Amino acid sequence: MSYTILISGANSGLGLSLLERYLSRPDTTVIATVRDPTKQQSLHDIPKASGSKLIIVKVESRSDTDALEAVSSISNQGINHLDVVIANAGYYTPPADPKVAKITAKDLLEHVDVNTAGPIRLFQATLPLLQKAEKPIFAYMSSMAGSIGATGDVPFSAGVYGASKAASNFLVRRAHAEHPELIIFAMHPGAVATVGALKVVESMGMADLVDNPDVFTTLEKSTTGMVERIDTATREETSGKFLSFDGSALPW
Repeated sequence: MSYTILISGANSGLGLSLLERYLSRPDTTVIATVRDPTKQQSLHDIPKASGSKLIIVKVESRSDTDALEAVSSISNQGINHLDVVIANAGYYTPPADPKVAKITAKDLLEHVDVNTAGPIRLFQATLPLLQKAEKPIFAYMSSMAGSIGATGDVPFSAGVYGASKAASNFLVRRAHAEHPELIIFAMHPGAVATVGALKVVESMGMADLVDNPDVFTTLEKSTTGMVERIDTATREETSGKFLSFDGSALPW
């Protein structure tokens, strides 16, 4: 049976790196969700191992119907189970003033809609196919910015972004308790110098941090670590946890 994995937001950054890595494995079907499939046909040019294939479907994280329609579409294409779902799609736009005293309800709700409600929409839509897998895994792409316990260690005002990630972390932990048949956990990819991350640090005048290996890790190290976390995940040791890409546990 082919190993089947769905990655949301798979057209750039961490999602694209994960997509490339899984396609390099034989007999692997990767479903990539993107906001506009017509603009992402070049993803089909990514090299694939023997027996592996790529399916691209439309999922806009804010949509209440896209994830359900995507699952219906892949089911019609013969996908009868999902071994892994990686809820990677996310959103961060620095507010005019990120301090809690200055953030607006509009900014907060926009981040919650994508970073909190989006993964739940995806979880609910994919759950029936996950439950048909032998070892179903749902991995949420979180961030240390979403750690309440470590918020004082985050070197920028995480405000709206951190709050939206913290809310999803709670829901991941809750779903772990409610679904003993699943392995479900939150992952911190590390501070990776993706295009989005560079825009954030530049907007804060902290671009010099990018070259600091104590602050930023490479895309390759992050992706390698996260794939290892997924490959070795167990209900007993992984599910319900908040783990860094290097395997260390993070405070909720």
